[in-house]
Amino acid sequence: MPSADSADSLLTRAKSAARAGDVVGAVTLYRAVRERFPSNKRAGQGLQVLKPKLPELLTAAQAAQGGGRWAEAERLLVAAFTLAPDVSQIGTALAACRLEMGRAPAALRAVVAVLDRDPGNSVALNLKGRALREMGQGAAAEDSLRAALGHPETEARTLNNLGILARARGDRMAAADHFRRALALMPTDAGLHRNLAYAITYTEEEPHLAEMRARLAAIGPDAAEAAPLHFALFKAFDDLGRHQQGFAHLQAGNRLEKARLGYDFQTDALPYALSRALFRSVPEPAAVKTAAHPRPIFVTGLPRSGTTLVERVLSQAEGVQPCGELTVVQLAVGEMLREIMGREARQITAADIANLRARLLEELAEYSDGSPVMIDKMPLDFRWIGYLCAALPEARIVHVARDPMAVAWSIYRLSFVGQGNAFAYDIGDIARFMVLHRDLMAHWRTLYPDRIFDLDYARLVEAPEPVTRDLAEAVGLDWSGDWLTPERAEAQALTASAEQVRRPIYQGSNAAWRAYETELAPLQAALNQAGLI
Repeated sequence: MPSADSADSLLTRAKSAARAGDVVGAVTLYRAVRERFPSNKRAGQGLQVLKPKLPELLTAAQAAQGGGRWAEAERLLVAAFTLAPDVSQIGTALAACRLEMGRAPAALRAVVAVLDRDPGNSVALNLKGRALREMGQGAAAEDSLRAALGHPETEARTLNNLGILARARGDRMAAADHFRRALALMPTDAGLHRNLAYAITYTEEEPHLAEMRARLAAIGPDAAEAAPLHFALFKAFDDLGRHQQGFAHLQAGNRLEKARLGYDFQTDALPYALSRALFRSVPEPAAVKTAAHPRPIFVTGLPRSGTTLVERVLSQAEGVQPCGELTVVQLAVGEMLREIMGREARQITAADIANLRARLLEELAEYSDGSPVMIDKMPLDFRWIGYLCAALPEARIVHVARDPMAVAWSIYRLSFVGQGNAFAYDIGDIARFMVLHRDLMAHWRTLYPDRIFDLDYARLVEAPEPVTRDLAEAVGLDWSGDWLTPERAEAQALTASAEQVRRPIYQGSNAAWRAYETELAPLQAALNQAGLI
């Protein structure tokens, strides 16, 4: 147990931070004392002295959120919630911030603290449902969301979240019903229109098409908020086989979304260059005393390359938990890289790898249901394969490759949630990103030739049994005939592949882009010029 001297030291530092105007630092130190010594009066008094700073913290947090500086906003909101744990709005703002960061377990902790004081808070119940959904706990998520029904101020949000959950478990009819009910309450919400579009198959009699066109006319086709409507209209016209009309909307949606995100390819490319510089050779590995439990399998590749299908194949093995797309690796490696870049000697050390291992194991365990093996299928974790190989020698890495035109088209036609795929809204950016992916994967294979299992999507759908047998051997799992029927897997699928992966393994998806072959001539030329096809 920490000594009294350690508490005195923390209290002294907290007072110094407060005098220097570092409110967040002071609150953090006082909180650390209270966590170790809950009855410490000096820490409690120190927090009371700082409570008048609450409006200042909340104003700064709001500004950070508005600028997309989520880590900064989180620090400010943690401090604010420490000063005012009885203010539910602060706790729910903290939970929402953590969900934006992809930190579902931390969001759940914040929202549970709110519900402990205010059990019927509909905002908190919605956020709890979202957090549980992201953690793969679909039944518990639905219970929380249904508990929020009947609150007018959050009803549309609740119905939308229930629709997303229904689609994730493959119930398109229920999903469409939830989205339609939400739209009846908020008919101007473009995101709801998009969600409904992906839950139904359009016919000429479907009234939603006319509703979307009327809404687009009302706000104007070039309005920033029109992007989701354009993607939804593309989906509708694609269903109807009206390709030219649909593609015009797809181009407009991509153009607006790129402008909204302010994507800059050079900024996106910096981590790739840094990783190659840090991993000129294999770094000294961390000392491993005990094997990871659960043992992780990382399924990586470009978005839309087939990672969801591979996850569902693997999930048919006994003792395997599919976790979907986790942000654990991205957040942990990103923080480590920022720390390294702040040093005079920008080198990766054995201590860095050891700290990364500890953090990854701790945070992955927060998603575990106790199964001995867990799957993280975040595609863009291909960026961090070297770090994973160094920090987690017991982990297995699967990299999925698919026909470049099929992947590029599938990326371009979708509106992604969040900003992690900001390259997806411009043909030239997609081609450049695919070159980055190709070159970085070549680098990782040079350093770790025996750690990466490359799985070809086309071979998987053409000859599933031999390919899945090879996959089973590569990841250290026992193969069975169940691996050939991934459509029977019960786990939710929160990705755009939610519908496709509930069909038996099928061929033909690689050729879907040919319906737009004329319109995609610039994309084909860009990939050809990049040497990808």
